[in-house]
Amino acid sequence: MKIYLILVLNLFIINAVLAADELFFTGTWSSSQYNKGELPDIDLQGNSLRQIVKVSIPGEQLRFHFSNIYGKEELELKSVHIAKSAGQGTGSIIMETDTEITFNGQYNVSIPAYADIVSDIIPFSLSALDEVAITIQYGKIPFDFIGHTSSRTYSFVELGNAVSKETFSSAHKFLHWFTIAAIDVVDNEKKTEAILCYGDSITDGRGSTNDKQNRWPDVLSERLQSHPATRHLAILNQAIGGSSLYGQNNPVWPTGLGRYQKDVAEQVNVKYMIVLYGVNDILYSQRAAPVLIEGLQELIKRNRERGIITYGSPILPFKTNDDWTEEKNKIKETVNQWILNTPANEGGFDAIIDFASVVADPNDAMVLKAELSDGDGLHPNYLGYAAMGNSIDLELFINNENENENENENKNENENENENENYDEDEDELINSDEENNENNEFDDSEVTVVNETEDSINDE
Repeated sequence: MKIYLILVLNLFIINAVLAADELFFTGTWSSSQYNKGELPDIDLQGNSLRQIVKVSIPGEQLRFHFSNIYGKEELELKSVHIAKSAGQGTGSIIMETDTEITFNGQYNVSIPAYADIVSDIIPFSLSALDEVAITIQYGKIPFDFIGHTSSRTYSFVELGNAVSKETFSSAHKFLHWFTIAAIDVVDNEKKTEAILCYGDSITDGRGSTNDKQNRWPDVLSERLQSHPATRHLAILNQAIGGSSLYGQNNPVWPTGLGRYQKDVAEQVNVKYMIVLYGVNDILYSQRAAPVLIEGLQELIKRNRERGIITYGSPILPFKTNDDWTEEKNKIKETVNQWILNTPANEGGFDAIIDFASVVADPNDAMVLKAELSDGDGLHPNYLGYAAMGNSIDLELFINNENENENENENKNENENENENENYDEDEDELINSDEENNENNEFDDSEVTVVNETEDSINDE
């Protein structure tokens, strides 16, 4: 009881102190939200769901994002806890770290239809690369219950209110996240920034090992934390398996451009983006090369408007995939030539991270190297993801940090001189609703329709 009262008192003090000052955050983990209509084999209403995620950067004060963005009815969270995981795949927590998450001081909250919610700031000592368990006891659940299908980590269900239970049974477990969307750390010293990884199932990790956290963004995150000059950089994986870059947006397969506002602009303190997108546009949506190039140009343009440095990769080889054709390969080659040869001052990427060369067969650049392939001719396996993550030159982030320090100094001087000027209109747009932001966006369809656009969706999981 004493420990509980101390935690509540600490929470009250922290939020009261921080409320008096402007707060700064950086995301340490995130996951894109969509609705494939898949539910576990047990009803979650009234029961507890434990989900395991691996963060990137450390923090002592955290806040949590929960999503009902495609739900047509409200979603009730009766109780939410965080604790350090006692081991990936075990469903167990380290009991002394069990901490309740609150919302405006309350322990339960209802998320309205088509909305997200952010928790209070809570004290929780998070180390770099920690695995944490977020346990939710649900109340009312909408029919359109959203999450992230391809979690690559097991989640566990217990009956009733079991949010503080040490170990969940493996009787009901599945590879799916629900409701959890992001975790941020407080960084009032402004020393941290995030790298956002954007793409489809190759970035989402199809072919990686369940419960091993060995997607290529995970490999990169571990490398960043092992290098003193890059330990301040978080990794946010905003990939959705089966998604295309271009095309009509819908809650089943949100497209890269259609979900930009939610999955990029609203993510916290993003400085870099790594893009690997386009294979689904070619294989399953029959996009012509000029259309796909236009989509990449638009993505780069939006990032530059927000000060995000954008690194891109050529599309990976897929000649041995069942859906390969000569015509589709020509489209891929045309797009890849644009990616590789278009300078930044002509609308291209700020630099190239050539994943395609890393995983290509040295004897046939149109084929994935056999030992790095998942077997479908399209997705790498865990060895391929290790090769991809280890191939990224960390100097891409180190050199830019030095330049950014000088830019920030100049920016602060200018802000002091012009402190009474109005905020730029583009900054104001970030606090508007998704619908308002998308009204004038030719790539974002404000009307949500559920259409199964990509055949890759069938095979993604």
